[in-house]
Amino acid sequence: MAEKPVPRDPRPLRPDPSECCGSGCNPCILEVYEDELAAWEERQRRRQAAQLEAEGARQDR
Repeated sequence: MAEKPVPRDPRPLRPDPSECCGSGCNPCILEVYEDELAAWEERQRRRQAAQLEAEGARQDR
């Protein structure tokens, strides 16, 4: 049985510092990026752990 392809989850694009208007926006575009990056990194850790678990289960067969 063929495995399903893993959907792409591209890394968030870092905004250029010039994209911040410096007006104290809440949230600032740079803070939004940091939040998105942290969430993306967590998804990558979970995906990698799931892949390792799946590989281990295949080897146990």
